[in-house]
Amino acid sequence: MRSKTSSGRKPPHHSRGKSVAPRSSLPAGRAVIGIHAVTEALRVRPRSVSPLWLRTGWQDSQELQKIEMEARSRQIRIEEYPAGHLDRLCSGHQGVLAFVNQDPELDWERLKGESIRRVVLLDGVEDPHNLGAILRTSWLLGVEAVFVPEMRAVHLSPAVSKVAQGALEHVPLEISSSMTQAIGLLKENGFWVFGLSHEARSNLYDLKLPEKVAWVLGSEGAGLRKPVERQCDELISIPQMDPQASFNVSVAAALALGETFRQHQILENPRNQGK
Repeated sequence: MRSKTSSGRKPPHHSRGKSVAPRSSLPAGRAVIGIHAVTEALRVRPRSVSPLWLRTGWQDSQELQKIEMEARSRQIRIEEYPAGHLDRLCSGHQGVLAFVNQDPELDWERLKGESIRRVVLLDGVEDPHNLGAILRTSWLLGVEAVFVPEMRAVHLSPAVSKVAQGALEHVPLEISSSMTQAIGLLKENGFWVFGLSHEARSNLYDLKLPEKVAWVLGSEGAGLRKPVERQCDELISIPQMDPQASFNVSVAAALALGETFRQHQILENPRNQGK
């Protein structure tokens, strides 16, 4: 395995994922929708939330009452609108929408450390529900960052925030101008890069994972692009009954990250062996 020392290269251009407001009159910041996602934003970064929108009649919902009380205790500006006004911005809002002006930031120095680390790279995932689900799994399984390409990929949106259910307050979403450069930089900092492919011969559950793991997953239709696939150290498959089929990308990510988390727990505490 390669040395874990860094060559000092600067990372490729990345930007934090931002949701784009459909109308210029909207407040600044990313739009976070849904009871769980807004609750987490209020818990993690209340000073960055402004304003908070509630649907007219929010008093008939205990969940919305709790959000209103929390926002008011934090002196966050609250605006009330008919449900149809929120519908024009996004669906599935559950009567609440927050504008958040801060995001979790990727700490490259932390990634260089001599310790257990996990990251995910998504090569062209276009469905916001898949991205949201992967971000939520990444949050719960200790992923340091999720990388997505600048072009032909979904970025942050209200739909992503709803499915992620709070993960956007914990996992940096890095928009990269070059996925191959991002992979190269991770390699230079000691990561072993594994690409998921249902055609690969190596089996996830036969794999002994190193301390620093980067999982690369392809788009919903085409899978990994060839230049990205060639950058991977090894291609890995997940066992399945039908060799002609493949897992949904968010399910594949959950399976790979779950196994990685399990093995890393053993590395951190060998007494977990066999549990």
